[in-house]
Amino acid sequence: MGAKRAEVAEKAVETWRPARAVFVAGFALVLLFLTLFSAYGHVPDAAVAALVLPGILAPTLIAGAAVGVLAVGRFAAEAPVRGRLLQGGLGGLPVGLVAMGGMLAAYHSGPSVAYVAVTVAVAGVLGGLVAAAQPVGAVAAGAAAGVLASTIGLLVAYFQNDLVDLFGNQETVGSMADASYRLQLTTSIVSGIAAGAMAFGYLRRTGMALPWPSYPLAGAIPGLLTLGAALIGWIGGLPLSHAVAKQSEFDAAIIASRLPEQVNHGLILLFAGAFVAMILVGRTLKRAS
Repeated sequence: MGAKRAEVAEKAVETWRPARAVFVAGFALVLLFLTLFSAYGHVPDAAVAALVLPGILAPTLIAGAAVGVLAVGRFAAEAPVRGRLLQGGLGGLPVGLVAMGGMLAAYHSGPSVAYVAVTVAVAGVLGGLVAAAQPVGAVAAGAAAGVLASTIGLLVAYFQNDLVDLFGNQETVGSMADASYRLQLTTSIVSGIAAGAMAFGYLRRTGMALPWPSYPLAGAIPGLLTLGAALIGWIGGLPLSHAVAKQSEFDAAIIASRLPEQVNHGLILLFAGAFVAMILVGRTLKRAS
């Protein structure tokens, strides 16, 4: 009887402190630093800052969630929801401050700098709050999947010129627009599939005995965080967009057109990631039965 109770207690601890969560947080922070580094020196004005902001917010949310998992597992493993939210938010706060510092280094002079800084800092805290969800192992798996999906996005952005040519760019406005659309759609689908596979693999590798809905939840988390980044970026970037509109209506229209693209990318990530994770866990359940 004592051995059985000890086993149950050990499983409960593992549920709140998933294996490899430290590595996930480390990779998430590296991703955030790389994203901030890529923005440094390339944000000359408010228009570019408005375009870059959602791309900073997504890895900030992911890193906040990953570090929040560590904070919840360390300080609030058996706490009620309020305690988990508190510790998760505190875990995400340093991430938000780091991201805020990096964004200020990239965009430190111009209109609405304070709004941009606060928006990025709040994103880190909100990411940490995600770690209060149960099971926290699904959040850790979702953060790992988000790191992979965002890394794919960074690689595509780095090789964008070559990839656009590969997708049919003929150096005309129409062909460039079509090639960019095909590249974006392909990137979203590939990122979603990779995220779902990563979420499934993480939960299986860590040996956590979680119910099957945890797998599609983990696969959906990258998409949910991406949609959250789009929403936070739109709300927090409204003063920035208004400042851009005073200088150039054309630039403001370009910025506004990016929101539907970000939402579409988030939705594809969400459904593709959840679907792939669900299919993969479904195949393992069939083999087990």
